[in-house]
Amino acid sequence: MPAAVRTVATTLWTPTTSGTTTCGASATWSRHRCLAKSSAGLTGATGLPSAEGADAVNGTISVSALEFDVLWEHLRLPSMPVVIKVGSPGGTFTERRRLVAEAWAGLERRGFGRPVGVHPLLEHLLRLLAQPDREVDGRFWGAGAVAGETRVLAAARGGDGALAVLRAGTLTVRQTSPAGLPSAALGVLNAIGPAGAGPGHSVTMPTHDFESAAATAGADRSRFREALDRRGVRADDIDALLEMIGDVSGYGKFGAAARDKLGRRHRAPRVISFFDTTAGRYLQVRRTSIDGRPWTTLSPADHRRIGQHVDELYRETVERAGAGVD
Repeated sequence: MPAAVRTVATTLWTPTTSGTTTCGASATWSRHRCLAKSSAGLTGATGLPSAEGADAVNGTISVSALEFDVLWEHLRLPSMPVVIKVGSPGGTFTERRRLVAEAWAGLERRGFGRPVGVHPLLEHLLRLLAQPDREVDGRFWGAGAVAGETRVLAAARGGDGALAVLRAGTLTVRQTSPAGLPSAALGVLNAIGPAGAGPGHSVTMPTHDFESAAATAGADRSRFREALDRRGVRADDIDALLEMIGDVSGYGKFGAAARDKLGRRHRAPRVISFFDTTAGRYLQVRRTSIDGRPWTTLSPADHRRIGQHVDELYRETVERAGAGVD
């Protein structure tokens, strides 16, 4: 109970500051042919890493975190999107040179390029991820049966779209529809941790009351109930909250961003969060009322309902930036 309350009350709603295949081994392939072959993606079009790290038929590329870092540096791209950011190992110049050489050897062996020329599809996707017009990102921790953290960035620029999934030290990228970024990001969650809505009903209360009650409760469910009661929360809503906030087995959040006509990036001021328990999945949404007071809503949610909220967040963000929605 205490860990569940703290997770739900403080972690899930916090916005992140994220910015954010193989098409044939031969680099002589024309760009349009290479891009056309990349539409199928990985099994189920989820973007999850393949066992071998690449699928030359379906147009997906999987690279290690080190290879991703070396490619990003080599292409002189701007700062990595935070949601898919990886470390840049090598404590000394000698160690860094060794790691860079190791990365290039692996990339060349799999037909992804050499320092004199990176595979055209891989370069295209990385450049798109570096500076998209529109984006949806997600972070999932232990969602469903898959332990650990999964990060996803679905991004688009003009008529091109890319999906990147970072998990267990592997980044997998592929093309995706620029008109379906929320669906692409949600598809990754559904692939690793499908879940139905849990029992209970929607409860909305001032965010301050919810967080204060959670902080006061500590490890005691009865103290959480008492703290909510002192803040004027209805008894049936308290019962619903205690039913929904059980033992959290997974959680995550989605965010969105878009650029305006001057290229300035606008990050959504809120995120769409969820958490899983043994009973099912729940949605957590934080909104600000007209008077500036933040309110938190918790409710049972299936994949479709979460998708509606992520799509709404994305459209709000794009419209606020004046970028338009395809």
